[in-house]
Amino acid sequence: MLSKLYLLLGTGVLLLYGVAAWGGWEMSTAQRQILPPDVRNSPGGYRSFHFWHSGYRGGK
Repeated sequence: MLSKLYLLLGTGVLLLYGVAAWGGWEMSTAQRQILPPDVRNSPGGYRSFHFWHSGYRGGK
């Protein structure tokens, strides 16, 4: 008896998840912030060229 209940519960959860994913519904409502290009390209900017291409390179 409990196995049928769990089967129905699991099927219901999967169906609800499928409907939510198909409809584009999300749990959070946080919007993405826009980062202007001049901030990204500045030497101390967020993940700028200098962030990835500076510092210790390894070797001997």
